[in-house]
Amino acid sequence: MIKKKIIKNKSKKSLKKNLNRIYKMSNLFNYDVNLQPAVMDIRSETLEPISSSTNRFVFRLDQTGELDANSVLLFKAVSLQGDDTLDNLLRVNSYGGGLLAIKRATFQVGDYILNDVSDIGKISSLVDLGAVNKASQSKYNSHYFQNNFHTRVLDDAGDDVGLSTETQFGGAGTIVYDRHRSAFDFGLPNSADAGTRVNNCIITRNKDTSHQIGIPLGNIFPCLKGQTIPLFLFQEYRILLTIEFHDCPLWVNQATVSTAMTCASGLVVPQDVKLQVDYIIYPSEVQNAMRQQTAQQGGLNLVFPDIIKVEKQIPAGTANLEQKVEHRLGMDNKEVHKIYMIKQLDRAGTPNALDRMLLDARCDGMNQEEYNVNIDGVDVFVEPKFAPSSQFDETTYCLGGDLSVPRPMYFNDENTIMSRLADSKGGLLGKMKPLCLDLDNGSAGYLGSGRQIGAYPIIWKYKRRPCGNTVSKSLHSPTDQYIQADLTGALNVDYFVYCSRTATIMNTPSGTMVNVAY
Repeated sequence: MIKKKIIKNKSKKSLKKNLNRIYKMSNLFNYDVNLQPAVMDIRSETLEPISSSTNRFVFRLDQTGELDANSVLLFKAVSLQGDDTLDNLLRVNSYGGGLLAIKRATFQVGDYILNDVSDIGKISSLVDLGAVNKASQSKYNSHYFQNNFHTRVLDDAGDDVGLSTETQFGGAGTIVYDRHRSAFDFGLPNSADAGTRVNNCIITRNKDTSHQIGIPLGNIFPCLKGQTIPLFLFQEYRILLTIEFHDCPLWVNQATVSTAMTCASGLVVPQDVKLQVDYIIYPSEVQNAMRQQTAQQGGLNLVFPDIIKVEKQIPAGTANLEQKVEHRLGMDNKEVHKIYMIKQLDRAGTPNALDRMLLDARCDGMNQEEYNVNIDGVDVFVEPKFAPSSQFDETTYCLGGDLSVPRPMYFNDENTIMSRLADSKGGLLGKMKPLCLDLDNGSAGYLGSGRQIGAYPIIWKYKRRPCGNTVSKSLHSPTDQYIQADLTGALNVDYFVYCSRTATIMNTPSGTMVNVAY
């Protein structure tokens, strides 16, 4: 009797499973047509700042629809100098363009901060420009940023490679900047070839005749990267976007040798600053479904990236001697995805001719350097990354594609110079070499796809063996000399750490509540 009862119960369970399976299969053959209209609309508006100063502008968004990442920050670079004849010598930087002008970007909902990123133009010029091909950098992106960056290979030792007053080293095969296509060497207003050298937009004293620069909001607000923000859920909060601009020496070039192609402080300012905003309005059933989710337990979670900047410094070193440093980055109890280390030789505020091409976008590379990263007491790499090819691979992982710069801009070593792959006086050798760490684990979605950091801080271990001023003989001709620039100086280091951030929206009897956390 007991045996039969057991068999009977098993039969009931099997029947129930089969019925559930049949029910689920029937859903696959449901041909009912939903005749309810579903229309998506886009509302575009041009917003003026609600408050402004010389370099800081605040905008207020409507609580309508969802904010599109392709909404654009618009501004014009205007000269304040008193001599009209010098206007022809001012340009936004040919590599980063107007993107380098953005110092800080803040996305605020009431008292809650979704993003607040310092030096966003510096990291964005690396991530959003370095990972795209040359055609996109100079054609597609130039419509927004007004950038125009080109390199070329010298045909012979007497080829025209730069400013006439600059002593040139190198010969055929050397990669240098293309001054005619990139407009680094602008020429003088009255010179015969001024027209051939002017290839990006003139900065004038009249904003009406100045070219407009556009920065998509997805390039300066990480929370908008590849997604939209549902503004209609923040009915009880003010939504503010704050944009701060750098002083012009970090993003504007002036074509005079005496200033090393860098314009004076305060000479160029942003004017006519405004937002061209696109609000995406989804059908009511879509918005109502999101509202219902905010009323459920746990609310609606918005997951997006945030960038935390950590500033450090490495003191001056000694030529041909190892120098080791360890930088504590913190990030405890956060989910980290990527880390970018950007280094710049400290010039003590004095413009350097070798830095003029990239300005604040540059990332100085050492001829010999290595790094490792300690997380929760364990080094990420079994052996420190010391080979430039291995360092380049890690950069590729972080960017999602190869760093799109010529080889000598990344590989700064004596062999590069001796092989005639670069001209140390051309301003390009080793000027774009970030050191990176990719912690993505391949999981779907942004939350959970990074590395969860425990209670111990992330420790970045860095070592360099800098060289001093040296003169090397060419392998091809004993009379040719190649100069290795001094790399022993102090380094200003910026770490940009990409972390997961969550905004929880809950609809309660007392109103809508927003909680933002890592």
